[in-house]
Amino acid sequence: MDFIAYAKANPGKVVAATQGIGTTSHLTSELFQMMAGVKFVQVPYRGSAPALQGLLAGDVDIMFDNLGVSLALVKGGQLRLIAVGTEKRMSALPDVPTIAETLPGFASSAWFAVVAPPSTPAPIVAKISADIAAAIKDPDVRKRFADLSAEPVGDTPAEAAAFMRADVERWNKVIKAANVRLE
Repeated sequence: MDFIAYAKANPGKVVAATQGIGTTSHLTSELFQMMAGVKFVQVPYRGSAPALQGLLAGDVDIMFDNLGVSLALVKGGQLRLIAVGTEKRMSALPDVPTIAETLPGFASSAWFAVVAPPSTPAPIVAKISADIAAAIKDPDVRKRFADLSAEPVGDTPAEAAAFMRADVERWNKVIKAANVRLE
């Protein structure tokens, strides 16, 4: 990736916008820096919209953002989408490479889950899970997810719990390695 070569040759010259300290974009930027062996100047904004304004104005060079927010700017030609943080290419954007194609093992994506209190009876959890799995197979629902640049998964409750635990562990390592402190 030419960008990584540039960042390595020019340490501290790439300015990266984030949605703020400790946000998805900040932690993704830290993970990228660790895995690529580069160092950015981080500019924490107060949310995605102000950070995108800084990027559009040329105040910063790069931003790791949630596609649901920035994809309209990409489609409008105002931003260039370099790569996605998902493990595999997105079905809605099959021509856009993943960061993992350059940095194997890289993965960062925002996700949402349906959760219930731990005391929820197993039959109720199973019913809700089955209903959600059926709903995300519906073509209209899948299209709506694609329109939002989202990939529905529909894991079992056990698979979702394992994913969540692994994600917490991964980000905990990034937070510690990057010495991220909330102010």
